[in-house]
Amino acid sequence: MTIVMMVVYFGYILLIAFNKGFLAQKLGPGMVTSIGVPMGLGVIVITIILTTIYVRRANTEFDAMKDEIVKEASK
Repeated sequence: MTIVMMVVYFGYILLIAFNKGFLAQKLGPGMVTSIGVPMGLGVIVITIILTTIYVRRANTEFDAMKDEIVKEASK
């Protein structure tokens, strides 16, 4: 998940830095919004999705693993 987030985030930042023309293209004729806006929203949405996945795993798998380790260590 970390690698996915880094690729998405740094990919977007690198596009901003090195290919502003691509991000500045309009979505269609007569439209005001550029390609960069939905891509930026996509970064936010992917962040929320990955965070949700991590929290669910942390509350199920990781907590169970922690409890097992604490139980084993307290013997």
